Amino acid sequence: MTAGAFQSLYVHVPFCRGKCSYCAFYSLGESSSDARRAYLERLEQEMRQGAKNCAPLQSVFFGGGTPSALAAAELNQLAGLVKGCFALAPDCEWTVEANPESMDEEKIALLAEHGVNRLSFGVQSFSPSLRRTIGRRGSPESVGEWLSAARQHGIQRCNLDFIYAIPGQTLSDWEADLRQAVALEPTHLSTYALTIEEGTRLAGQVSPASDDVFLDMWDAADAILGAAGFQRYEISNFALAGEECRHNVGVWQGGTYLGCGPSAVSFDGAGRSANPSDLTAWLNRAPPVRETLPAHEQAAEILAFGMRRTVGWQWQDFQQRTGCDARQLRGDALARLAKRGLLTSDASGARPTRQGMLFNDDVIMELL
Repeated sequence: MTAGAFQSLYVHVPFCRGKCSYCAFYSLGESSSDARRAYLERLEQEMRQGAKNCAPLQSVFFGGGTPSALAAAELNQLAGLVKGCFALAPDCEWTVEANPESMDEEKIALLAEHGVNRLSFGVQSFSPSLRRTIGRRGSPESVGEWLSAARQHGIQRCNLDFIYAIPGQTLSDWEADLRQAVALEPTHLSTYALTIEEGTRLAGQVSPASDDVFLDMWDAADAILGAAGFQRYEISNFALAGEECRHNVGVWQGGTYLGCGPSAVSFDGAGRSANPSDLTAWLNRAPPVRETLPAHEQAAEILAFGMRRTVGWQWQDFQQRTGCDARQLRGDALARLAKRGLLTSDASGARPTRQGMLFNDDVIMELL
């Protein structure tokens, strides 16, 4: 595979009002206005340089951290940088992550004015006790108000993020969260099983949920969300028809993306470049770390991560994306996975089974 123009943009906003105990992403629990000013100045430089290698953007994604933790004027400046530096495709999907406690109608209005058309709210749980367990601050109760405000300002597409298999969480707790989420009428829901990662405050303090608890909660999400019209289209993501997150789908399918900000990663089709996960180092222009894989390894990686999606890969689509025949590239591995009941495969393509979704790490490792 050869390098090509970036088709998507990811902007990492590292600032938060406080770091959650489960979070392994690079973020800063406290920041000064001077630090945020320096961040925006450096970001403009990085964007202008990166824009030289961009096609009209198909998607933009502000993640973090918590983009909504920026003050309204700072968020306005950030959105303006995107409009000033890049050409956007007419149907560009533009997502901004937010926490209910740091969002307000002024921010929603200015984002809508810039062209943001999708918001993603980190709820995690409506239960105060479970939120305390994972170190979430504030209350999610305002999320319904912000969803209504978003619709009033023309932002119809909204996602809600949830975490399940939290220590102390019962199946009834999880079902209540799901039903309350559905009642708010989002267009997309993300449901992530809690993982205890090294370097987080939860590490060493709690144990992961049992497999039985995980499976019961997985099935509950399928049942409750399925009855409400949502379809699981990826391991952790559900959407109403046509409401899949196009930015993430592009990443899973091996699309190119420019990453701006500390810890952001770029992929140009030939390799990845990772910015330093340190604000000071990034502000001081520490160079990104470049990783270039041989073409067949890059294609295998794209094949593997495409199997996160319920539709898997059509052989023709994979060959158009990578220039490789998947059956020649990883035919033996595909056969082993089919024999184990983790994939189904036919003349047109391959897709994960329910077991393949549940044990997706096994699928990915076999294909890499």
